[in-house]
Amino acid sequence: MNVGSQNEIGNVKRGKVAVVTDSVAQVPSEVAKQLDIQVVPSTLLLEGHKYQDGVDLVPEELYRRMREEKVVVHTTSPPVGSFYQTFLNLIDEGLEEVLYIGLSSEMSATYSAAQNGARLVLEEHPSREIILFDSKKATIAQGYIAIEAARMAARGSSLLEVVARAEQVREHTGLVATLETLDYLARGGRIGKIAYMLGAAVKILPIVTFGEDGTVAPVAMGRSDDSTLRRMVAYVADKTKGCRRLHLAIMQADAQQRAVRLRQYAMERLEPAEMIMTHFTPVMVAHAGPGLIGIAYYYE
Repeated sequence: MNVGSQNEIGNVKRGKVAVVTDSVAQVPSEVAKQLDIQVVPSTLLLEGHKYQDGVDLVPEELYRRMREEKVVVHTTSPPVGSFYQTFLNLIDEGLEEVLYIGLSSEMSATYSAAQNGARLVLEEHPSREIILFDSKKATIAQGYIAIEAARMAARGSSLLEVVARAEQVREHTGLVATLETLDYLARGGRIGKIAYMLGAAVKILPIVTFGEDGTVAPVAMGRSDDSTLRRMVAYVADKTKGCRRLHLAIMQADAQQRAVRLRQYAMERLEPAEMIMTHFTPVMVAHAGPGLIGIAYYYE
């Protein structure tokens, strides 16, 4: 029985591998269906109602209401029971090996809930194998890892090979983003009062990424909106220098015009082989606020 990190895989069995992730990974529904990726949704709480992330909440409408009506959105990680049921269903279908590609364990209790769900299943089915892989990422940067792992699994690779592929892809993925306001981070206690006052006073907003430990780390501070977008593209250019093939995702939350400009700058400088434009998951925007915009990348 093995519930642990990718470094604790031990002597795994060879066989068909099921890939599971969470809704923060933003794996497009058609891709998830094609590759048979199971997605466990987070929960959003809005005015006394519960919504499942990526299932029954329209992002555009939520962002409009956050901006115009100042509605407050709270989020919760998927419950242990959701992971338990997802893993159990796969085992009951005859699968012996499951790989969960999780949201950074430093950002949420989601990874811990997955651990507990896996442990419960393996207490009932000790001959099965469930591996938890910390992506140390979020959004489509996490999703790229799940997608590539699922493609590897679809080719009949072993769990050991699929985990190795996930490790490889993790080193080639990333995200850089910026906010429209610091208000939401300040409200949630994620920045100090003095830092918030200084930033709000001079309209300085951070450009952030994910550090190697899976925590959000600053890249630079921006003032001019246009120069901030160009600095984001420059950051990705530096990280992907010399790559053979580049995949990009432009993500936005009620920032469509800025997203169009960011796409233009990215196309001009980065010349990606693939680019998609999509919305940030409401789970991220609940903490960062509408106006959030970013680029996720995966390079080969």
